[in-house]
Amino acid sequence: MACSSASDDELSCCNDSKHTKFTYFGPRLVPFLKTACIYLVLVPEINPPNVVVAILKCLPTLTLCIFVLWYDGFSFTSRTQYSRCILAGLLTSMLGDICLVYADEGYFLHGTAAFAVAHVMYICAFGLRPLRPSIYLKLFPVTVLIYWYIYNGLTDTILKFAVLAYIMIILIMNWRALAKIKSLGDVRAGVNGSSHKKWTELVACLGAIMFCISDTFLAINRFHSEVPNQRWIVMTTYYLAQLGLALSVVKNRHIKRRRLLRKKMEVAKPAADDSCSENELPVETSSGRVVETVGASGNKEKAE
Repeated sequence: MACSSASDDELSCCNDSKHTKFTYFGPRLVPFLKTACIYLVLVPEINPPNVVVAILKCLPTLTLCIFVLWYDGFSFTSRTQYSRCILAGLLTSMLGDICLVYADEGYFLHGTAAFAVAHVMYICAFGLRPLRPSIYLKLFPVTVLIYWYIYNGLTDTILKFAVLAYIMIILIMNWRALAKIKSLGDVRAGVNGSSHKKWTELVACLGAIMFCISDTFLAINRFHSEVPNQRWIVMTTYYLAQLGLALSVVKNRHIKRRRLLRKKMEVAKPAADDSCSENELPVETSSGRVVETVGASGNKEKAE
Protein backbone atom coordinates (compact mmCIF):
# COMPACT_ATOMS: atom_id res chain seq x y z
CA MET A 1 0.00 0.00 0.00
CA ALA A 2 1.26 3.48 -0.80
CA CYS A 3 2.42 5.42 2.18
CA SER A 4 1.14 8.75 0.84
CA SER A 5 -1.54 9.91 -1.58
CA ALA A 6 -2.65 13.20 -3.12
CA SER A 7 -5.61 14.94 -1.52
CA ASP A 8 -8.69 16.12 -3.40
CA ASP A 9 -7.54 19.71 -2.94
CA GLU A 10 -4.22 18.92 -4.58
CA LEU A 11 -5.99 17.23 -7.48
CA SER A 12 -8.29 20.19 -7.95
CA CYS A 13 -5.37 22.60 -7.86
CA CYS A 14 -3.45 20.53 -10.38
CA ASN A 15 -6.47 20.26 -12.66
CA ASP A 16 -7.08 24.02 -12.61
CA SER A 17 -3.54 25.33 -13.01
CA LYS A 18 -2.50 27.18 -16.15
CA HIS A 19 0.65 25.08 -16.36
CA THR A 20 -1.39 21.87 -16.47
CA LYS A 21 -3.76 23.15 -19.13
CA PHE A 22 -1.10 24.40 -21.51
CA THR A 23 1.31 21.48 -21.10
CA TYR A 24 -1.55 19.03 -21.55
CA PHE A 25 -3.22 20.37 -24.68
CA GLY A 26 -0.70 22.93 -25.96
CA PRO A 27 1.15 20.51 -28.28
CA ARG A 28 -2.18 19.55 -29.89
CA LEU A 29 -2.57 23.15 -31.08
CA VAL A 30 0.71 23.20 -33.03
CA PRO A 31 -0.95 21.91 -36.25
CA PHE A 32 -3.47 24.75 -36.03
CA LEU A 33 -0.73 27.38 -35.72
CA LYS A 34 1.26 25.87 -38.59
CA THR A 35 -1.67 25.59 -41.00
CA ALA A 36 -2.89 29.11 -40.16
CA CYS A 37 0.57 30.52 -40.88
CA ILE A 38 0.79 28.54 -44.13
CA TYR A 39 -2.48 30.00 -45.37
CA LEU A 40 -1.66 33.59 -44.35
CA VAL A 41 1.84 33.46 -45.85
CA LEU A 42 1.41 31.37 -49.00
CA VAL A 43 -2.02 32.46 -50.24
CA PRO A 44 -1.82 35.91 -51.90
CA GLU A 45 -4.19 38.78 -51.13
CA ILE A 46 -5.87 38.52 -54.51
CA ASN A 47 -6.16 35.00 -55.87
CA PRO A 48 -8.48 33.16 -58.24
CA PRO A 49 -10.83 30.71 -56.49
CA ASN A 50 -9.54 27.17 -56.68
CA VAL A 51 -9.52 23.94 -54.71
CA VAL A 52 -6.02 24.48 -53.28
CA VAL A 53 -6.98 27.83 -51.74
CA ALA A 54 -10.16 26.29 -50.30
CA ILE A 55 -8.21 23.42 -48.71
CA LEU A 56 -5.55 25.69 -47.23
CA LYS A 57 -8.24 27.99 -45.83
CA CYS A 58 -10.09 25.11 -44.16
CA LEU A 59 -7.07 23.30 -42.71
CA PRO A 60 -6.72 25.42 -39.52
CA THR A 61 -10.39 24.90 -38.66
CA LEU A 62 -10.06 21.21 -39.48
CA THR A 63 -7.22 20.87 -36.97
CA LEU A 64 -9.45 22.50 -34.35
CA CYS A 65 -12.15 19.93 -35.13
CA ILE A 66 -9.58 17.20 -34.51
CA PHE A 67 -8.61 18.95 -31.25
CA VAL A 68 -12.24 18.93 -30.05
CA LEU A 69 -12.59 15.27 -31.06
CA TRP A 70 -9.37 14.40 -29.25
CA TYR A 71 -10.63 16.10 -26.12
CA ASP A 72 -13.82 14.04 -26.34
CA GLY A 73 -11.96 10.80 -26.94
CA PHE A 74 -12.51 10.87 -30.74
CA SER A 75 -16.22 10.27 -30.36
CA PHE A 76 -18.90 11.98 -32.46
CA THR A 77 -21.42 10.92 -29.82
CA SER A 78 -20.03 12.95 -26.95
CA ARG A 79 -22.09 12.96 -23.79
CA THR A 80 -21.46 16.68 -23.55
CA GLN A 81 -23.84 18.82 -25.59
CA TYR A 82 -21.44 21.76 -25.43
CA SER A 83 -18.67 19.88 -27.24
CA ARG A 84 -21.07 18.52 -29.86
CA CYS A 85 -22.39 21.99 -30.63
CA ILE A 86 -18.91 23.52 -30.86
CA LEU A 87 -17.78 20.72 -33.18
CA ALA A 88 -20.88 21.20 -35.35
CA GLY A 89 -20.15 24.93 -35.51
CA LEU A 90 -16.57 24.32 -36.61
CA LEU A 91 -17.60 21.84 -39.31
CA THR A 92 -20.27 24.18 -40.65
CA SER A 93 -17.74 27.03 -40.63
CA MET A 94 -15.51 25.03 -42.96
CA LEU A 95 -18.41 24.74 -45.38
CA GLY A 96 -18.81 28.51 -45.15
CA ASP A 97 -15.09 29.00 -45.82
CA ILE A 98 -15.34 26.97 -49.00
CA CYS A 99 -18.37 28.94 -50.20
CA LEU A 100 -16.66 32.28 -49.52
CA VAL A 101 -13.66 31.22 -51.60
CA TYR A 102 -16.12 31.12 -54.50
CA ALA A 103 -18.10 34.17 -53.31
CA ASP A 104 -17.55 36.10 -56.56
CA GLU A 105 -19.03 33.19 -58.48
CA GLY A 106 -22.38 33.48 -56.71
CA TYR A 107 -21.79 31.53 -53.50
CA PHE A 108 -21.67 34.44 -51.03
CA LEU A 109 -25.19 33.84 -49.73
CA HIS A 110 -24.42 30.14 -49.35
CA GLY A 111 -21.41 31.00 -47.22
CA THR A 112 -23.47 33.47 -45.18
CA ALA A 113 -26.08 30.78 -44.53
CA ALA A 114 -23.41 28.26 -43.48
CA PHE A 115 -21.87 30.66 -40.99
CA ALA A 116 -25.34 31.57 -39.69
CA VAL A 117 -25.91 27.88 -38.91
CA ALA A 118 -22.49 27.77 -37.22
CA HIS A 119 -23.47 30.68 -34.98
CA VAL A 120 -26.73 28.96 -34.11
CA MET A 121 -24.66 25.96 -33.00
CA TYR A 122 -22.51 28.22 -30.83
CA ILE A 123 -25.64 29.80 -29.35
CA CYS A 124 -26.94 26.33 -28.47
CA ALA A 125 -23.59 25.61 -26.81
CA PHE A 126 -23.66 28.76 -24.68
CA GLY A 127 -27.30 28.32 -23.67
CA LEU A 128 -29.68 30.92 -22.27
CA ARG A 129 -28.54 31.01 -18.65
CA PRO A 130 -27.85 33.47 -17.23
CA LEU A 131 -30.12 35.53 -19.50
CA ARG A 132 -28.81 39.07 -18.75
CA PRO A 133 -30.88 40.97 -21.36
CA SER A 134 -29.06 44.22 -20.52
CA ILE A 135 -26.05 43.00 -22.53
CA TYR A 136 -28.27 42.45 -25.58
CA LEU A 137 -29.70 45.95 -25.25
CA LYS A 138 -26.17 47.40 -25.13
CA LEU A 139 -25.00 45.47 -28.20
CA PHE A 140 -28.10 46.14 -30.29
CA PRO A 141 -27.29 49.81 -31.16
CA VAL A 142 -23.80 48.76 -32.34
CA THR A 143 -25.37 46.15 -34.60
CA VAL A 144 -27.82 48.66 -36.05
CA LEU A 145 -24.96 51.11 -36.67
CA ILE A 146 -22.92 48.51 -38.58
CA TYR A 147 -25.90 47.52 -40.71
CA TRP A 148 -26.69 51.17 -41.47
CA TYR A 149 -23.05 51.76 -42.44
CA ILE A 150 -23.02 49.02 -45.08
CA TYR A 151 -26.68 49.30 -46.16
CA ASN A 152 -26.07 51.28 -49.33
CA GLY A 153 -23.71 48.58 -50.58
CA LEU A 154 -26.38 45.88 -50.37
CA THR A 155 -27.56 45.71 -53.96
CA ASP A 156 -30.80 43.71 -53.79
CA THR A 157 -33.61 42.91 -51.37
CA ILE A 158 -32.60 39.30 -50.75
CA LEU A 159 -29.07 40.36 -49.84
CA LYS A 160 -30.39 43.05 -47.49
CA PHE A 161 -32.56 40.59 -45.57
CA ALA A 162 -29.86 37.92 -45.56
CA VAL A 163 -27.21 40.25 -44.15
CA LEU A 164 -29.67 41.63 -41.59
CA ALA A 165 -30.58 38.13 -40.42
CA TYR A 166 -26.92 37.16 -40.18
CA ILE A 167 -26.04 40.27 -38.17
CA MET A 168 -28.85 39.57 -35.72
CA ILE A 169 -27.69 35.96 -35.28
CA ILE A 170 -24.10 36.94 -34.59
CA LEU A 171 -25.41 39.58 -32.18
CA ILE A 172 -27.21 36.87 -30.22
CA MET A 173 -24.09 34.70 -30.28
CA ASN A 174 -22.00 37.49 -28.77
CA TRP A 175 -24.71 38.22 -26.22
CA ARG A 176 -24.77 34.61 -24.99
CA ALA A 177 -20.98 34.45 -24.79
CA LEU A 178 -20.68 37.75 -22.92
CA ALA A 179 -23.46 36.76 -20.53
CA LYS A 180 -21.15 34.13 -19.01
CA ILE A 181 -18.78 36.83 -17.76
CA LYS A 182 -20.58 38.37 -14.81
CA SER A 183 -17.92 40.71 -13.41
CA LEU A 184 -14.33 41.89 -13.64
CA GLY A 185 -13.55 39.30 -10.99
CA ASP A 186 -14.50 36.58 -13.49
CA VAL A 187 -12.12 38.15 -16.01
CA ARG A 188 -9.27 38.21 -13.48
CA ALA A 189 -9.98 34.61 -12.48
CA GLY A 190 -9.87 33.59 -16.12
CA VAL A 191 -6.68 35.51 -16.89
CA ASN A 192 -4.64 34.32 -13.91
CA GLY A 193 -5.95 30.76 -14.19
CA SER A 194 -7.30 30.55 -10.65
CA SER A 195 -10.64 29.28 -12.00
CA HIS A 196 -10.58 26.74 -14.80
CA LYS A 197 -14.26 27.30 -15.61
CA LYS A 198 -13.84 31.07 -15.88
CA TRP A 199 -10.79 30.59 -18.10
CA THR A 200 -12.80 28.55 -20.62
CA GLU A 201 -15.70 31.00 -20.48
CA LEU A 202 -13.29 33.86 -21.08
CA VAL A 203 -11.69 32.29 -24.16
CA ALA A 204 -15.16 31.54 -25.56
CA CYS A 205 -16.14 35.18 -24.99
CA LEU A 206 -12.97 36.43 -26.70
CA GLY A 207 -13.64 34.04 -29.58
CA ALA A 208 -17.14 35.46 -30.06
CA ILE A 209 -15.81 39.03 -30.03
CA MET A 210 -13.11 38.17 -32.57
CA PHE A 211 -15.75 36.62 -34.81
CA CYS A 212 -17.72 39.85 -34.72
CA ILE A 213 -14.63 41.92 -35.53
CA SER A 214 -13.72 39.64 -38.44
CA ASP A 215 -17.20 39.76 -39.97
CA THR A 216 -17.43 43.52 -39.51
CA PHE A 217 -14.26 44.17 -41.50
CA LEU A 218 -15.34 41.63 -44.12
CA ALA A 219 -18.71 43.36 -44.54
CA ILE A 220 -17.19 46.84 -44.70
CA ASN A 221 -14.66 45.75 -47.30
CA ARG A 222 -17.27 44.02 -49.45
CA PHE A 223 -20.20 46.43 -49.19
CA HIS A 224 -18.79 49.86 -48.32
CA SER A 225 -15.14 50.63 -48.97
CA GLU A 226 -11.83 48.82 -49.28
CA VAL A 227 -10.07 48.10 -45.99
CA PRO A 228 -6.24 48.12 -46.13
CA ASN A 229 -4.79 44.68 -45.40
CA GLN A 230 -8.34 43.39 -44.96
CA ARG A 231 -7.37 39.77 -45.61
CA TRP A 232 -4.84 39.75 -42.77
CA ILE A 233 -7.28 41.45 -40.42
CA VAL A 234 -10.25 39.29 -41.35
CA MET A 235 -8.48 35.92 -41.36
CA THR A 236 -6.32 36.53 -38.28
CA THR A 237 -9.32 37.53 -36.17
CA TYR A 238 -11.36 34.68 -37.68
CA TYR A 239 -8.81 32.02 -36.81
CA LEU A 240 -8.40 33.47 -33.30
CA ALA A 241 -12.20 33.34 -32.94
CA GLN A 242 -12.37 29.68 -33.86
CA LEU A 243 -9.40 28.94 -31.60
CA GLY A 244 -11.11 30.53 -28.61
CA LEU A 245 -14.34 28.66 -29.25
CA ALA A 246 -12.50 25.35 -29.66
CA LEU A 247 -10.51 25.87 -26.44
CA SER A 248 -13.72 26.42 -24.52
CA VAL A 249 -14.51 22.69 -24.71
CA VAL A 250 -11.68 22.03 -22.24
CA LYS A 251 -14.10 22.42 -19.33
CA ASN A 252 -16.21 19.53 -20.57
CA ARG A 253 -13.79 16.73 -19.91
CA HIS A 254 -11.97 16.05 -16.66
CA ILE A 255 -8.33 15.27 -17.28
CA LYS A 256 -7.51 11.85 -15.85
CA ARG A 257 -6.10 12.23 -12.37
CA ARG A 258 -3.51 9.51 -12.75
CA ARG A 259 -2.10 11.11 -15.88
CA LEU A 260 -1.94 14.52 -14.26
CA LEU A 261 -0.25 13.31 -11.07
CA ARG A 262 2.06 10.66 -12.55
CA LYS A 263 5.18 12.81 -12.49
CA LYS A 264 4.29 14.24 -9.11
CA MET A 265 3.85 10.78 -7.59
CA GLU A 266 7.10 9.53 -9.15
CA VAL A 267 8.96 12.38 -7.50
CA ALA A 268 7.24 11.77 -4.15
CA LYS A 269 7.75 7.96 -4.22
CA PRO A 270 11.38 7.85 -2.95
CA ALA A 271 10.46 10.00 0.03
CA ALA A 272 7.45 7.82 0.74
CA ASP A 273 9.58 4.64 0.59
CA ASP A 274 12.04 6.08 3.08
CA SER A 275 9.19 6.92 5.41
CA CYS A 276 7.89 3.36 5.18
CA SER A 277 11.31 1.80 5.87
CA GLU A 278 11.69 3.82 9.06
CA ASN A 279 8.41 2.42 10.35
CA GLU A 280 9.14 -1.30 9.84
CA LEU A 281 7.26 -3.41 12.35
CA PRO A 282 8.10 -6.99 13.45
CA VAL A 283 5.37 -9.56 13.18
CA GLU A 284 5.42 -12.56 15.48
CA THR A 285 3.73 -15.80 14.43
CA SER A 286 1.50 -17.90 16.66
CA SER A 287 4.44 -20.24 17.42
CA GLY A 288 6.50 -17.39 18.78
CA ARG A 289 9.58 -18.56 16.88
CA VAL A 290 9.47 -16.93 13.45
CA VAL A 291 9.56 -13.16 13.06
CA GLU A 292 8.72 -11.58 9.69
CA THR A 293 9.90 -8.12 8.75
CA VAL A 294 8.27 -6.29 5.84
CA GLY A 295 10.79 -4.02 4.13
CA ALA A 296 10.26 -1.05 1.87
CA SER A 297 10.66 -3.30 -1.19
CA GLY A 298 7.72 -5.45 -0.11
CA ASN A 299 9.89 -8.65 0.43
CA LYS A 300 9.66 -10.69 3.60
CA GLU A 301 12.75 -11.63 5.61
CA LYS A 302 12.55 -14.50 8.08
CA ALA A 303 14.70 -15.09 11.13
CA GLU A 304 14.52 -17.81 13.74
